[in-house]
Amino acid sequence: MRLKNLVSIASLSVFLLFTFVPQASAFNETDLLTRQIKATTIKGESIDQVLDLLAVNYDIPIGIELGDPKLNRRREINLNLPETKLKDFLDAVIAKDPRYIWKLESGVIHVLPEKARDSLVVTLLEAKISHFAFTGGVSLYHIHHEILNLPEIRSQLVIAGVDPLMFHNFSNMKKVDKDTFFSESNLTLRELLDRLVLKTEIKRWVITRWGKSSEYITLHS
Repeated sequence: MRLKNLVSIASLSVFLLFTFVPQASAFNETDLLTRQIKATTIKGESIDQVLDLLAVNYDIPIGIELGDPKLNRRREINLNLPETKLKDFLDAVIAKDPRYIWKLESGVIHVLPEKARDSLVVTLLEAKISHFAFTGGVSLYHIHHEILNLPEIRSQLVIAGVDPLMFHNFSNMKKVDKDTFFSESNLTLRELLDRLVLKTEIKRWVITRWGKSSEYITLHS
């Protein structure tokens, strides 16, 4: 009888564990949206530059899919916001550039065009990646370069006649912590990029087309 009771208690514990995990996840997402953002003044910044403030100053994980620059030309954002919650901050930014929308998905703030999404960018983000890994001490440039040259991504770029374009700038040459070990398998490119901003000190990813004829694709943080 005692063994039967122990088995019943153990089964109940397992049931409760799996029952309450989703609720904990939902609480975390709600908590993220209520994060306090200090009073902010923004002058003449593009939407990705504004959102970079959240990633750099508040470690908020963000993924940005910029529209085709031919169809979504740079729009300057000017804002003078009092201290506010993250949700209200995002709403205020989007109100200044309503070509975009934002969503909170699996712990990451996704910003993407409401319309006129680039078909190649969408295809790449949905591409299934078999495996990607790196160890600490490598630069962001190296990580982005390796991602865009994954076989699953490179094959799509060849079909589209588009080349990867990497920028040698100060932010791209920053290195991840030397103790970092990152390894992921069997997931989409979007999921891979989200894991990067959730599991490492990298807190933002941006993907977009580039060039006069959109002949390049670029990925940066």
